[in-house]
Amino acid sequence: MLGLNDIARGLRSISKLEVKPSDIASLLDYSEKNASWEPLLAVAGAEGVAELLYYHLKNLKLLDVPPEPVIRELEDTYRQTTRHLFATILALKSISFRAAQAGIPILALQGITLIKLYRDPGIRPLLDADLMTRACHKEKFRRLLLDEGFSTPYPVYPDLLFKDGVWIDIHTHILNLDRIRNRQYLFPKDLELMWERATPFFGNEKGLLRLDSFDNFVCLSAHALKHSYSRLIWLTDLHEALNALTRTSGGWEEVIERTRLWLQEKTVLYALLILEGVFFQEVPYWVKEKLGIQRMGTIEKYLISLRLNGFSSDRYCNALWIFTIRGFCPKVRFLAETLFPRKEIMAQIFRDEPEIGRPWLLARRTTVAFGLLWADLSQAFRLSIGSSNRLATHCKLPGHVKHNERKLRVSIPWVFDRKK
Repeated sequence: MLGLNDIARGLRSISKLEVKPSDIASLLDYSEKNASWEPLLAVAGAEGVAELLYYHLKNLKLLDVPPEPVIRELEDTYRQTTRHLFATILALKSISFRAAQAGIPILALQGITLIKLYRDPGIRPLLDADLMTRACHKEKFRRLLLDEGFSTPYPVYPDLLFKDGVWIDIHTHILNLDRIRNRQYLFPKDLELMWERATPFFGNEKGLLRLDSFDNFVCLSAHALKHSYSRLIWLTDLHEALNALTRTSGGWEEVIERTRLWLQEKTVLYALLILEGVFFQEVPYWVKEKLGIQRMGTIEKYLISLRLNGFSSDRYCNALWIFTIRGFCPKVRFLAETLFPRKEIMAQIFRDEPEIGRPWLLARRTTVAFGLLWADLSQAFRLSIGSSNRLATHCKLPGHVKHNERKLRVSIPWVFDRKK
């Protein structure tokens, strides 16, 4: 029987807009080998691609292949996503109008920016709508949302607001510098050029804006890394956005230029390597050269290999981020603040525990951090020797990494090979 990681890898073949019957064949074969589809549905939902699975089954006229209860559950998920998107759009329309009246420009981020790209309103699930405003407008915008009937269900998360099934997450920066200030070493603090290139989200209306497509790809790359590439739908976002940008002449050149403008060469390079490994994304080698693949160290390549091989951890981003920061002291400051953030952030981390003094909180944080580090190292070790994840024997998938039973070694995948 296939394990959860095997299913997650199998879902890669259908996690894009254009698929062929052969892409979905391995997942359909699952019904003949397993008595229950619950693991597949659970993984597809967690990865954010259950809607895409239903969409492809419907378009390829394969709805009669899985059991009827499975199709009903997938269809319900698809319809709920459609209804939620329309509710979110209506809420954003009202917010945009009020924000324009109040003279508060706001930028749409992440999933909500890709509605047109996905073509079908039921494909891309939205947990919330991420909206960015300038720091000087943040409190005014928050009060505007409260006046619109939104509330803050969680006191420790004052920037997360809710109304009638719609969640709004307020940002002042792509990487939330107000949470971890030393993330300024990861992405420029000044985003004025990004604001200047933004265009209206709703026709010619002021208020809600959308990012320039190339800026958006850079931001999506940073967002996916921030979340350790933990959900397949975020990689699908990158895959489809990149395809749209590079179909036209000069697209790759503009991707490189905009990446350099925002000092995100390594962040975008990591994203491209992950996309190559997951989706067979065709990335010209000269593009990777321009972004510095020849300067990548062995540890960086090993980390990319681990992720392609099924490694999963919320801390994964910190390991790669270290290589994007220039200078020893900035690296140390970043790690220190990441491990021991400000009091407000610590309250969010330990929100379910009784309130305790700062010294005990730091001790608790240290203990938890070492426990998580040990778990991550153990997972990496098991993947490296192939003792816990034998995906290689089940399916030949992009980014496949060979395991060696006796030696602690992960071979560098083909995404690092030179391609003329």
